[in-house]
Amino acid sequence: MNVLVTILLALAFVVVFSFMICKLKLFRRLGLAPKWLLALFATKIVAAFAIVGVYQFVYESQKTADLFKYHYAGKVIYSAIEDNPADYFKMVSGICADEPQLEPYYVEADYWYKAWNYGLFNDNRTIIRYNAILDLFTQGNIWLNLIISAFVAFCGSYFLALSILVFCGGKSWIAIVSAFLVPSVVFWSSGMMKECLVMFSLGMLMFSWTALWRRFGMLKLLIVIASAWLLFLSKFYVLLAMLPGMVVFVLPSKLSVKSMVITSVSIFIVAIGLFFFSGCIFGYDLVDTIVRKQHDFINMVNVEANYSGSNIDIQELEPTFVSFVTCLVPAYINTFLRPFVTEADSLIKLVCCIENVFFLLLFLYMCIRFDKIGKEQVKFVLFTIYFMLVLYALIGMTTPNIGALVRYKIPVMPFLLSSMLICTNFEWLKKLVVSRFGKRS
Repeated sequence: MNVLVTILLALAFVVVFSFMICKLKLFRRLGLAPKWLLALFATKIVAAFAIVGVYQFVYESQKTADLFKYHYAGKVIYSAIEDNPADYFKMVSGICADEPQLEPYYVEADYWYKAWNYGLFNDNRTIIRYNAILDLFTQGNIWLNLIISAFVAFCGSYFLALSILVFCGGKSWIAIVSAFLVPSVVFWSSGMMKECLVMFSLGMLMFSWTALWRRFGMLKLLIVIASAWLLFLSKFYVLLAMLPGMVVFVLPSKLSVKSMVITSVSIFIVAIGLFFFSGCIFGYDLVDTIVRKQHDFINMVNVEANYSGSNIDIQELEPTFVSFVTCLVPAYINTFLRPFVTEADSLIKLVCCIENVFFLLLFLYMCIRFDKIGKEQVKFVLFTIYFMLVLYALIGMTTPNIGALVRYKIPVMPFLLSSMLICTNFEWLKKLVVSRFGKRS
């Protein structure tokens, strides 16, 4: 596909998606004018293209970066459509996907098989299949795939904003800022990587789930199941981290805040117990799996060149309760605070460092100017806390690389930001700004 055709098709894709954003009633529910929605969509496209630029020109890792590997693997699967379309649909759908004639495609795709799988679902295949499906419409052109992925990411953020909006007390800016404008989330979720599908399915799941517990509907239930399944296929541990907090939403509203907190803490403790006794209860030892995953990740980043420069030392886990507890505090420090200022040796790390400082300052201000919230908002904040505690612990304990760390934690960031903004009284800050700058004007 030559450059001119690529440019024309890219413009056509952008026009079609822009038309959908402007004309579909679904995109009116957030209350934003079409021009602002288009601006937010444009940021997704810029971010998607920026990922390619960063990997190709800054890190010079075109052959080793996940985005390019998944794209190439998708093209390998797509190439079957010329030889035997039935084989293509078998590999994409997973139906009869273990037939022997398909093995050469899997071997060439490289990422189709994981070196370490631990008996769990191989989520590499989900993003490879996603790329192979995009290739039906783009003939494997990476720039066109990026535009489609940017629209998918936009839709995920939009539905996430709608779910957050329910708890904002009419402050729609909280939902918009939290879902669309966190730099790390915008950057990492806009490309053809797992994070794109994770944020899309997460947005759909939260939108349908918050609607379902307010008023039951069969269509809502089906969307919950479908989006949860897609999230499981994309990154199953994100869904598992969400489950204890999602239960909070179904607690009766007649419960007092104290009873709600006690009940949710009890549920969270039970979930932790199920985790540590998963081998006895479910026949699959999650504790041992996480320990092995951490050890393999440490070994991998010490060998592969594309991880060099961002590696960090983490305490090695053992399959015991005491080991997990002792690793918990360092894990949270890594997830919340890294990269440190001294580690910000690139623009991406510097932005992540500024983000961490902003979140920390907002948390301190929230503690000083805490605002009273309603019961439904309490549910949302409790969900955020439990989701954050589980996912940040898993990431901090198993990820010995800053680059991977900042990518893996983005599912929590919109919830964390919106929860803090919901719980913060900004009246004092507004009066201070007006008194300082109003007089000067």
